[in-house]
Amino acid sequence: MTFRRFFPLVGLFLAMGLVLSAGSATQAEEIVLRGTLYEAGDYKVGSRIPNCGRSRTILTADLGDYGASIGAFIILNPKKLDRLSAATRLFVYSHECAHQLYGPGEERADCYAAKRGKAEGWLREADIAQVCKIFPHKSRSTAHPDRAARCEAIRACYARGTTPAAVRAPDAAPAGRDLR
Repeated sequence: MTFRRFFPLVGLFLAMGLVLSAGSATQAEEIVLRGTLYEAGDYKVGSRIPNCGRSRTILTADLGDYGASIGAFIILNPKKLDRLSAATRLFVYSHECAHQLYGPGEERADCYAAKRGKAEGWLREADIAQVCKIFPHKSRSTAHPDRAARCEAIRACYARGTTPAAVRAPDAAPAGRDLR
């Protein structure tokens, strides 16, 4: 790890100390140290470069979930994400980005990701079914709704979102003019 990349990780470790117990702090540090750090704007999903302001992305297979938002970092598990469609990977990234922007709240993060995906054109209504497959049927925590409720809320947010601006067709050539 380069010297210039070391200092942002210090902030991450401090943030982890606020949210993790002493027993799991070592595990969190290991997750980060084994990961690959991407500066804001350097991480790619297929041909897209998702953006979340100045938030950096860390890829690590040591994370137990698809993604997490810790400190100023979006943490993603590439082993879990690589099995999914680009739309689902972008949804997970955008969900974690929402936590960076707005803090805790799963429904708000899901809604942000659904609306962002629709507005940017990478999430179609048909993609929501695959997004929903990554959620457990029964919630493991009070912060995460069950799959059915969560998916219903995502579909409602998607329906309220805006569609991307249509690509305008080039103007027709003036009559009688050959543009060859």
